[in-house]
Amino acid sequence: MNIDWHNWLIALAGFFGAMGVTAGALGSHVLAERLSNPELMIFTTAVTYMLVHSAVLFACGVALQSNKRNRWFKFAGGLLVVGILLFCGGLIMRSVTGSQLPGQFAPIGGSALILGWLAIAIGGLRNNRQPT
Repeated sequence: MNIDWHNWLIALAGFFGAMGVTAGALGSHVLAERLSNPELMIFTTAVTYMLVHSAVLFACGVALQSNKRNRWFKFAGGLLVVGILLFCGGLIMRSVTGSQLPGQFAPIGGSALILGWLAIAIGGLRNNRQPT
């Protein structure tokens, strides 16, 4: 079975982007009145990271589509998905529910985001070494 990973990364980028915009609207229109300032700052940081990394995830899908042999972009995309779920999702859940448990996954998610960026860098360097 041949999976077109680039299409999945692009689709997930669209999904996470839509979720980020929705969460941002919810935060500014509903939660701004209900959350404390520290909780709202955590929520806003999570939404910002979700939107930024959704765009980067989209770029990974496009890069993978044009460089199918470069597995680093697929690896980067996977790390970004994990990072968005654990970092952004964990912080959003922590700020909305008040529970510390979801926030405990944020460092793992943040590490996945960092590793995703490094995988993109390696993927770019690998493209320099491949014949055109």
